[in-house]
Amino acid sequence: MPTLMMVSHGNSGNGGDPAAALADAVRDHWAGPVRHGYMRSKPSVPDQLAKLKRDHEADELIVFPLFFSEGYLVFEELPRNLRDAGLDRAVILPPAINLPGFTAMVARHVQAAMSRRGWDGSETSVFLVPHGLKTLTEPLPETVRFATELGSACAGSEICIGNIEGDPSLRDWRTIGSRKHALIVPMLAGGGMHACTDLPEMIAAQPGEVIEILDPIGEWAELPDLILAEAARFVRHRPDRSKGLHRPIAKSRIENGAGLI
Repeated sequence: MPTLMMVSHGNSGNGGDPAAALADAVRDHWAGPVRHGYMRSKPSVPDQLAKLKRDHEADELIVFPLFFSEGYLVFEELPRNLRDAGLDRAVILPPAINLPGFTAMVARHVQAAMSRRGWDGSETSVFLVPHGLKTLTEPLPETVRFATELGSACAGSEICIGNIEGDPSLRDWRTIGSRKHALIVPMLAGGGMHACTDLPEMIAAQPGEVIEILDPIGEWAELPDLILAEAARFVRHRPDRSKGLHRPIAKSRIENGAGLI
């Protein structure tokens, strides 16, 4: 079986080690090696790729990006890291937001939270909270697309977007949403600084406000199942690599959701 590698933006310690936690969650359910690395902290992706080669674990490699956007790190820097390591035939799975079953998973959590609180959808604003970028003046297209899909699955609820960084900002959640209940869905990799410190500070809940904050999606128990299913789908249908078949990830992600770099 190929090596399965989890990749995330970074870790902050104190519970913020999302790629390692995800690797631990899938390890017992994958027949090959499971490894992890970070784009902006240690262990770094380039260092981990070099280690995979030294340990003879890189002959077949599947990489999962634990990201909730389609930005530069996922579709430019990560493929470049693999090419620079000489791993041109590695496979990059879709980022979390594009995994088959992702919208249905989030919808189940939203509906379960409202049921648990006794909330009706018509009374509830559901806030999607991605990391965002400081330069944003509007939501990323993939977040808007996902909000639309989630709205169809959670009929009656108001789906809103509030970024940790950039606009629309989560700090403005009171004016973004119009319902009396607020359900916060952190589109974050794990329980690091953004989830544990920044998000609560931005919400700044006041007495009498009715708010439910879910765990970061990267920590949800169902996410490993989606990753394993997509990785297994590729293994079942992987091409004959002796023929050198590979396509740019930008095209492949549109065609079938997973890419060979």
